[in-house]
Amino acid sequence: MPDIQEIVLTAQETRHADDVIRRLVSEYGTTDDLGLLAGLAEHRDRLPVRLTDVLAGVRSRLGSAVTVVRRPRLDENVGPTPSHWRPRGRAATAAHDLWLALVSIQVGDPVCWQTLQDGRLFNDVLPIEGQEHAQTGHSSVNTLDFHVEDAFDDDRCDVLALLCLRNRDLTATTVATAGALAEVSAEDHELLRRPRFALLPDPEHLKASGSVDPSPVWRPVLFGGSRPYLRVDPAYTTTAPGDDASARAFSRLCRRLEGALVPVRLRPGDLVLIDNYRAVHGREPFTPRYDGTDRWLRKLTLTFDLQQSSGRRRAGSRALALS
Repeated sequence: MPDIQEIVLTAQETRHADDVIRRLVSEYGTTDDLGLLAGLAEHRDRLPVRLTDVLAGVRSRLGSAVTVVRRPRLDENVGPTPSHWRPRGRAATAAHDLWLALVSIQVGDPVCWQTLQDGRLFNDVLPIEGQEHAQTGHSSVNTLDFHVEDAFDDDRCDVLALLCLRNRDLTATTVATAGALAEVSAEDHELLRRPRFALLPDPEHLKASGSVDPSPVWRPVLFGGSRPYLRVDPAYTTTAPGDDASARAFSRLCRRLEGALVPVRLRPGDLVLIDNYRAVHGREPFTPRYDGTDRWLRKLTLTFDLQQSSGRRRAGSRALALS
């Protein structure tokens, strides 16, 4: 069975959570308020105990690698799906962002990248015209291949949190967990644990950083103990010329993960937490309309150790510089 759990909030639990969110919206207005995260911390104990128990398992890595939090259908009154991530000042999403943040801070500290979406903490996942075939969250008509988020970087997030605002076609987020590694041979395990794999940033990072010829990061794609963690991003991973053994082992690993993918179909208000060390994620293809009704998610990336990346962030900032 996939290492996936689901919790469905009752109507009463949802009303209680919404009362907390309304108070936060009244206090902060938007998620741009710098005091937001500190303020949210004061409300940690206001979520349903049943939910916080599940989230504690996510943080400890004793729970499932993928956790879906569902709630009674959320009103899609968030305005049209934007045509791009650039517009600011979306007060219509404030309540939804606060729900995402309130759940997320039970798991880790939100961080972001200076090179993604102008360094904003909350990111948009939506189709952008002209990027239909890109291997990024702004593609659409192609399959977004499974990957670990920002696999190229040692300070990548521990957990990826995605909240659905709109998904009328029920396009699935796809996930596979490290449980698929049980079928990987001992010989392949040994090869995949060696630093023989070059991982590169995706084009969004490179465009914002102005880098045209980045140096690859040579890392293993499996690491850790007897139940290894994943560091896999096939679209941006290569092996050294002539290292056919590593290339074949990586190909076999990718086929295992591909075969283990399962769909997670999010509806408005649903939230998925993906352990970025124990699972990979992607997305089914879909046909964009570009009429304001397209699939739209909001994203937070969470770290268990905020201090670890302190040397890469400006004072008071959660945005990491690209190495």
